[in-house]
Amino acid sequence: MAARSIDDHPEALLLHILSFLPTLNAVRASLVCRRWRDLWRHVPRLDFDMSLYHSPPNALCESRDDFAELVTLTLLLREHSTPLYSFHLLFNYRDYRRTTTQVNSWIRYAIASGVVVLLLSFPEDLFVKSEFDTDEDETWQKYDFHFSNIRNSWVSCLELNYCRIVWPKSLPCDGFSSLRSLYLCDVSVRATVLYTVVSSCVNLEFLSLSRISYLRNFKIHSQTLKELELELFKIRHDKDRGSLEIYAPNLHRISFDRFSVEEYCSRDLSSLVEANVEFWSGDYGYFNCDVLQLLTGVERLTLLDMHFDRYGWNTVMELPLSEDFKSEPPTFHIPNLKQVKMRNYRRTEMELYVVELLKLHNVVLEKIMAFPQVANGKSSSPLVLLDSLQ
Repeated sequence: MAARSIDDHPEALLLHILSFLPTLNAVRASLVCRRWRDLWRHVPRLDFDMSLYHSPPNALCESRDDFAELVTLTLLLREHSTPLYSFHLLFNYRDYRRTTTQVNSWIRYAIASGVVVLLLSFPEDLFVKSEFDTDEDETWQKYDFHFSNIRNSWVSCLELNYCRIVWPKSLPCDGFSSLRSLYLCDVSVRATVLYTVVSSCVNLEFLSLSRISYLRNFKIHSQTLKELELELFKIRHDKDRGSLEIYAPNLHRISFDRFSVEEYCSRDLSSLVEANVEFWSGDYGYFNCDVLQLLTGVERLTLLDMHFDRYGWNTVMELPLSEDFKSEPPTFHIPNLKQVKMRNYRRTEMELYVVELLKLHNVVLEKIMAFPQVANGKSSSPLVLLDSLQ
């Protein structure tokens, strides 16, 4: 039996293969043979990544203009009757005065084509400026993403990076029922706008917030939210380090990754069963146990202490417990807690104290397992600090 070539496979399979390529590469693949000439026009996934296109010695502004022209031309030539499942754009938005209209038109095209997954990223430092970049008049500001863009759309998953969310006061709060997953990273958004966005997405199940600007005292209220991730957030202010209020009666899992505010308030987390807490105890010299007050119904808790200092990740910074923390230990109530995992464990004073707090406040706790810090690429067997089942 003669060997089959890739050209012998069904068109649906070929389209599936092309959908994993950056779109401009998929277009180039049309040169393989005559049968492939128009295949790219029917690919259901579009991926425009400027970081794969820019190459010195072209000046950045010239590469950006060339890339923008290719994106526009690709969208014009694409078969408009083909449903669009996902649209990914990574684009340098530094010279926003020249590119705003183009970016807006690309996003409108994606939404008008019924896109389900929309990923937009506009980093300022996408490339290192070279000697060929001579346009010193270029300025940069975050792209304004108007949330009204996805109103009454098919967008189910939205990821925004390096932009600003705009919600006009006149915008109705209905029409966002399709959105189920929302990722925000390096996004500027006011607390009132974030509250409105989350509460207006009446079917939202997953929310991830990372390095969000302009938040201080904010609320997350959602009847449908099941998973919440809060990452890389710290208010650097001596008097007011902000507050967080969560109302999510159907939340099952929550994750805090180097996230810290002064006050935590839970309106309803009655369905919460799993929590992950990663922290830098070096930030304040102690582990902020206040976050544990949110975790009343948790059954599985994972703790990770990520010490670091100016010499690098592998240098351990040992900090003593504050006297106030020792004399007035925090109180929290987690009656359903059964399992605790402590990662990157080094038997520091802080970690030992956290273990004692957990033992003190949880009468049904079954097991505390500690996973020692990896040394020289070798991992050690986990330590069982508590096993009430034995």
